[in-house]
Amino acid sequence: MREDVHVPHAARPAAGPASTASRRWWRVVAPAAVLVLVALCLRAPFAAVGPVLGELRDELGLSTGALAVVTALPLVCFGLVSPFAPALAARFGIHRAVLLGVLLIAVGVLLRLGGAPGLFAGTVLLSGGIAVGNVLLPALARAEYGVRAAAVLGVITAAMSGSASIGAGLAQPLSTAAGSAVAGLALWGVLVLAALVPMVALARARRGVARPAAAPSGARSAILRDRVALAVTLFFGFQSLSFYAMLTWLADILEAEAGVSPVAAGGLLAVATALAVPLALVVPPLAARRPGQHGWVLLGTVPVVVAIGGLLLAPGSAPLLWAFLYGLGSGVAFPLSMMLIVARSRDVAQTGRLSASAQSIGYLLAATGPLGVGLLRDATGGWEAGLALMLGAVVLQLVVGLAAARPRLLAPTV
Repeated sequence: MREDVHVPHAARPAAGPASTASRRWWRVVAPAAVLVLVALCLRAPFAAVGPVLGELRDELGLSTGALAVVTALPLVCFGLVSPFAPALAARFGIHRAVLLGVLLIAVGVLLRLGGAPGLFAGTVLLSGGIAVGNVLLPALARAEYGVRAAAVLGVITAAMSGSASIGAGLAQPLSTAAGSAVAGLALWGVLVLAALVPMVALARARRGVARPAAAPSGARSAILRDRVALAVTLFFGFQSLSFYAMLTWLADILEAEAGVSPVAAGGLLAVATALAVPLALVVPPLAARRPGQHGWVLLGTVPVVVAIGGLLLAPGSAPLLWAFLYGLGSGVAFPLSMMLIVARSRDVAQTGRLSASAQSIGYLLAATGPLGVGLLRDATGGWEAGLALMLGAVVLQLVVGLAAARPRLLAPTV
């Protein structure tokens, strides 16, 4: 029973059209605002690691191999934890499952203050929380907004992309302000706390919402046998491989091959990742207007091919252009991959399962990018072999992306 039933009509302020419209507007915007705050926590805590790898090596006495593991560890955790996110949503409800993910991020960020062991343990824990958010935010957007989810997903994806840019751009300033790279990484706990509080409120407000159905028996293997799901999964994986390899090593490549200063290289990386913010706002709603998305797949891959080719053949001639093109292609591919997860599934539960599949296999595939490029750099003494590896991955991204762009849905039984 509503509480205002017991309040006399004369004692209540008149609710005119303006106040009613205001309340309706807030009810529409408030959940999206909370999801955006959560999305801001899903990139910055680990995007801030790449630009301060040298400082972390000096402060903690880590080898280059150990640092490569630190950069690849989040992606491995994403791949291992993602399959369990839909089960968490079915058990606790999708809102509480996302809340649990944010809480894990907060604890993981604080753990990284504990020296080298804390850096590894905290990275594992916060990566697990990020994996839950990665998988369930598209399904949560669909649960909150239904057919309007594409536009909301664009805002969420923009926030995630902006989070990566903020993490890369502020890593050095925060380390300087905090007095050490380790303390600088811990400052991201402020952002996570800003998301945790309103997420608690949203989860409490949605206590009565029905939980997503648990996956039917054999659904995990069935989704991998579905051609649509496999194409979406591989597209997500290859675009993630390309993006995280760029996020980890582009600054070092620009320094070594193009003669760019460390500060300028970090700035170019921030520019490349920042391009994804406006693109994420427009790609999902525009791409969702058409049944097929072949043109968007080309726009998300061809610029990256040109950028890698430029870094291989003439790195010093136009470093800003190569960074811009790399950021342009990656900025289109990521929101497109998220949109395809929603567009190719039939309901909220299937969206969650496809998201889990795409991000589980996709991130395990993506983990080979930063690790492979780093190992090839150590083995050959140069960046050419690593860039060739990234170029091959982008070509495969184009092939599977064109398959994922075909206007088809997952089978009803998946």
